[in-house]
Amino acid sequence: MRRSPTRRPLTALAAVATLTLLSSCTAGGQEAAGDTTATVTIDAPNSMDPRKALALPDFQLARLSYDTLVRRDDGGLVPGLADTWKATPTRVDFTLREGATCADGTAITARIVSDSINSFVKNGEASTLAAIFGGTRPTATAEGTSTVVVETDAPWAELAQAFSVAATGIVCPKGLADDKALAGGPVDGSASGPYTLTSFEKGVRYVYTLRDDYTTWPKWRTKLDGTPPKTVEYLVAPDPSATANMVMSGDLDLARIMPDSRTRFDGSPDVTLTSYPFGTFFLVFNERKGSPFADRTKRAAVARAVDRKALNQSALDGTGALGVTLANPGNTCVPKTNDSLIGQDPEAAARALDGVKIRILGAQVIGSGGAGNVYLQEVLRKAGAEVELDNVDIGTWVSKAFSQPNTWDLTIFPDLNFLGSLANTLPLFLGPDVLEGGPNLGGVHNPVTSDAFDQARADTDETSRCALYNKATDALIERADAVPLVTEQYIYAQREGFKVYMLGGSLDDHIFRITG
Repeated sequence: MRRSPTRRPLTALAAVATLTLLSSCTAGGQEAAGDTTATVTIDAPNSMDPRKALALPDFQLARLSYDTLVRRDDGGLVPGLADTWKATPTRVDFTLREGATCADGTAITARIVSDSINSFVKNGEASTLAAIFGGTRPTATAEGTSTVVVETDAPWAELAQAFSVAATGIVCPKGLADDKALAGGPVDGSASGPYTLTSFEKGVRYVYTLRDDYTTWPKWRTKLDGTPPKTVEYLVAPDPSATANMVMSGDLDLARIMPDSRTRFDGSPDVTLTSYPFGTFFLVFNERKGSPFADRTKRAAVARAVDRKALNQSALDGTGALGVTLANPGNTCVPKTNDSLIGQDPEAAARALDGVKIRILGAQVIGSGGAGNVYLQEVLRKAGAEVELDNVDIGTWVSKAFSQPNTWDLTIFPDLNFLGSLANTLPLFLGPDVLEGGPNLGGVHNPVTSDAFDQARADTDETSRCALYNKATDALIERADAVPLVTEQYIYAQREGFKVYMLGGSLDDHIFRITG
């Protein structure tokens, strides 16, 4: 899934990085509500309807009000609204927990859950659906009052995990009955989760209040300190410098900061920093006729020209983790090392790239102001290429990358993998071209990748399935269809008395606790 505030084809999804919160539980899954307010930053959301989640802030708001069937924890899935589940690549049977209610007191039954899932499949963003369901079209059916059966029209071994993504949060009947109101603000009784939206000023602030009657907290394996806030107040993020100032002054309790702001908190007794793996950066080439990168030799030369450590320093102040594949270290099936990586060789790169005209499309989220894109331009110029850089905001990048693929030759792709699996990224290189409405961004044709991915979709054994996902990914890396670069860190500044957890590599489930 990708970053973006705009609509686009299939697997593209998400947004400029921001901060989210959620509540969590004490031992045994029981919660005690805190009596304080947590003030945090968020980027402006597009929609408050979870089914329409596209940008990262949409997922964050959905997570507060709409519970998912399962959640991710270190070591795998844990119960959310579902107490147990039995999964195959084409079917998942969820047994619901007892006592779950909508915000208006309505008991959450299998019919309510199945209606919400089917509405999501029918009305959700195409890119979100494709990324988390692998291009399949799930159908949900209620069996009795407590069992929900979800079946797909094609195998998708990640089906159960898909229901941990915030966009699949269950919308209660009053919300489903008023689509327009749900997208623009609160609908009384629509929430299935712990918080309701009680007031907001669009593009400025969003205030959520903890439900007094909420009891069905996720059954985390991980022991979490503290209690949830009674009120969560989101403030639309100012510029990064102002955000850091607001944490230091106490106007924000918790905020994402940029890597180059870390030193401002050195020696501060009242603020701690913590980091989690977040977006994954990798090179994607336009391999269509007319682009220089229809030639595999030239793609490999770009891989040989790039010094990933130098890019990490330029874009992320050295805080990133060097990539070994196309997902971050917290995702499932990600190896610790990879012999398929093409090694750096500037001299060989120069022999292949001398005089080659290259158009780079850069998103300004690749480091501050797109610093990573500038590094790429410079290193390719050093190799003798004639390089033109179009360094643009994330919305423009998405539009050009997916709607005008013949206007660029090379881009650093900023991937947000909400599914949390190496499988999430692969459709970007498979199937029909984006020009034909498909997910294939670069016009890639890699039979080894395609065959391995098709086998993995139906494989019920996690070990062999991961091996197939890695075979599919390594085939892309070996042919220089993609070049792993770096995983950025989500760096939190936390005031004393506040703490955030991101469990199981989840990007949209940031669990906020008050500890003081």
